[in-house]
Amino acid sequence: MFLSLPASVALFVGSEEIISGLFGYGSFGVKAVLNSANALYYFGLGLPAFALIKVFSTFFFANNDTKTPFYISLISVILNICISLYYFKDIGFIIIPIATTISSWFNSITLFIFLKNKKLFSFNYIFWKKFSKIVFASIIMGIFFHYLITFFENKLSHDYQLKSLYLIFSVFLGLVFYLLLCFFIKAFNYKDLKLKY
Repeated sequence: MFLSLPASVALFVGSEEIISGLFGYGSFGVKAVLNSANALYYFGLGLPAFALIKVFSTFFFANNDTKTPFYISLISVILNICISLYYFKDIGFIIIPIATTISSWFNSITLFIFLKNKKLFSFNYIFWKKFSKIVFASIIMGIFFHYLITFFENKLSHDYQLKSLYLIFSVFLGLVFYLLLCFFIKAFNYKDLKLKY
């Protein structure tokens, strides 16, 4: 969550600028940027779910249970395909990232329910305390990142040749701001990375 939540917020806030800065050159015009930015926006909403799936799956693997996460993933893929096919004519290509995000959240929540029922995993007080601080830091970072994008609006426009440099600079400032904020409110400690036996 420490990594995926701020990344999700950044994609939520600056999806258009990110796509424009990375790919908005030559034949990749304004319309292509907007379409890709919309897809990235919805993929960003599912980013925390992707991270949770990786975490929750390891608990099953550690208990020699590879079938449960496989079947849940299979159902998620089928759900993804069904949503995409059913709504594609009405909504268009954008339903693909939406369906992927929905199925990913379904996957992660289902994995958690199975883990909780088997008493293999639960969120303790320390997690909720850290998580609330990470959410707060991510939101504040999102506001700061939005300010940077607005401040460099002319430098991040589609026609500006050095927009990728300003994008990298904005992302770097946003990352530093987020890390410093997390340090001051004690949302994360490097000691948390150490394995405890």
